[in-house]
Amino acid sequence: MKVLILEDEPLIAQGLAREVRAHFGARLAALALHDTVEEALAELRRGGYALLLLDLQLHGADGYELLRLAGDCTFQTIVVSAHAERSITAFEFGVLDFVAKPFSRERLQKALQRYVDRPADAAAHSASLAVKKRGALEWIAMAEIDHVQADGHYSNIVLRSGEQCFHDLPIDKLMALLPPHFLRVHRSYIVNSLLFRRLLIAPGGKYALDTQTSTGIPVSRSSYAQLKQRLLG
Repeated sequence: MKVLILEDEPLIAQGLAREVRAHFGARLAALALHDTVEEALAELRRGGYALLLLDLQLHGADGYELLRLAGDCTFQTIVVSAHAERSITAFEFGVLDFVAKPFSRERLQKALQRYVDRPADAAAHSASLAVKKRGALEWIAMAEIDHVQADGHYSNIVLRSGEQCFHDLPIDKLMALLPPHFLRVHRSYIVNSLLFRRLLIAPGGKYALDTQTSTGIPVSRSSYAQLKQRLLG
């Protein structure tokens, strides 16, 4: 695997590199260190990188700009930053973890292990979301999402297990973060199309959708034809 570290403080960059080498050992095929967004972006676009360790303040530049510009580059990101107040924004980019500076060796190793332990289908569903569960922020793989329901200025996320959690973004903005197989079936609902089971015509010409986890999800008239075609294959 190939790892890239974007950090403009040399001592911290060297420390991160040391921990990466210690954690991955022989699995580490290449390790690159850069201190500007431009250099790191050029390196990522050359391809093959699996993991990015990203600082947010880089000689006055914003590390998030790298994630905006990286586009379709496929890699996991661990943010390592002293600006913990910016963690929610990081989660919106689907980062794997956010490690606050100053960090301990144990905390960084935990984040690196999180990369190792990520779901087997993470290559297809690489992004994750930070959600509120039991009063704390936790990360979930998007593959675990059954559907999303609008809840005012927030979104209620229902997982395949049936568990519910909340995201701070409204459903319109959350939709922009989800992969293409998530479909807006109603102004208040987004559904993971990989989990569709049946599409129902309810009395009064109303439509509803069942997934592997949930039943009776409302479907708008404008979405019915598209969903019917998708289910018929």
